[in-house]
Amino acid sequence: MHHKSQYQSRVIAALLLVLMMTVSAQASPFTAPKKLADYLYYMEYTDYNVDLTTGEQVKTGFACSAVRNGNFYGRNLDLDYSDVPEFVIKVSAKESEGRYASIGMAAVLTLKSNEVDKVSEADLLAMPNITFDGINENGVAINCNVAPAIDLDFATLLSTNYGKPRIHAVSVVRYVLDHAKSAAHGVELLKNMDIYGGYGTWGLHWMLSDEKETYIIECIDGELVARNDTDNIMTNFYVNYAPNTPYAKHIAKTGQKVAGKVYEGFPILTPHACGVERYAILKEHYAEGKESADGMAHLMERVKYTQAYEADTTPFWYTEYTEGNLTISNTPMDFKAVMQYSFDTYKLHDRNIQPNNFWQTWHTSVYDLVNKTLRLNIQEDYSKHYDFKLN
Repeated sequence: MHHKSQYQSRVIAALLLVLMMTVSAQASPFTAPKKLADYLYYMEYTDYNVDLTTGEQVKTGFACSAVRNGNFYGRNLDLDYSDVPEFVIKVSAKESEGRYASIGMAAVLTLKSNEVDKVSEADLLAMPNITFDGINENGVAINCNVAPAIDLDFATLLSTNYGKPRIHAVSVVRYVLDHAKSAAHGVELLKNMDIYGGYGTWGLHWMLSDEKETYIIECIDGELVARNDTDNIMTNFYVNYAPNTPYAKHIAKTGQKVAGKVYEGFPILTPHACGVERYAILKEHYAEGKESADGMAHLMERVKYTQAYEADTTPFWYTEYTEGNLTISNTPMDFKAVMQYSFDTYKLHDRNIQPNNFWQTWHTSVYDLVNKTLRLNIQEDYSKHYDFKLN
């Protein structure tokens, strides 16, 4: 009897240990960061801390390019050459909150690569709010790029729908991934929110796609504007204009002169339009992106950002330098000093020069809208890629 009692006690203790381990394993709503490569980690979330104001703490800017052709959606994230890691994050569905499953790219922008083990649980729990691009289980893909708010007197950063629930522009990607049944539904969701803010003094705009259509969505003169009849290409200038506003009428008269050249068939260009040359390259080679994920990745490689520092790049990417007093109306000679500074910085290849570093393409994402997959190149290395599947 005594031996039986000891046996039962050991069994109960073992069961309690297993139960405690199970509870402990379930306590955290995310998996530990798994390193896949330098500056790249993978995490899975069963839940996260939703914060629609997250972007208020983010003080940075980025360039970026995006294309949709056929079933493939390509996106480059261009940012400074720093030691900040990126995370592939898979977020589970949560029916009680109307949340769909998704996979995409995010980052804690204050985090250094060699500090991943030290990052706080709170930062990791909030990281999905800073999602740059992704796709959900309905085949809805979205990404954000910057656009020059200075050309709209910064009105675009204030409000789009006063009185509606407020959402910072940085959180739009995550909000759409969580809740959109289709691209059109995503547009309707955003029309019922009050979008504000951007990245520093830059506004944001979004490309939103599903298997059927693509929208370019922008906040202009206090209004959310969305079109599904564009070239399906988005870099860093406004594609849409709120109709009949004084600003739209003014810009329509300014012409399309860009660093001594005139580009035919372009949307109207604002003075600080950025990424015009990248847009032209993507438009010229657009057909490459339709047939396969490899084809789309190759198309995006054509506009990897470090080509902005190569003197033999043709045409030279003058519009990457339209900041401050420089605009698209300046002649090439006007860009000489700022370009030389950027060239000299680029040659150093030093990740510790902050905040005036050169930029590169942090990642190239290619999403398959039908199969809900992600093909990823990291840090401008196109010799290898990583594959992820949502389902």
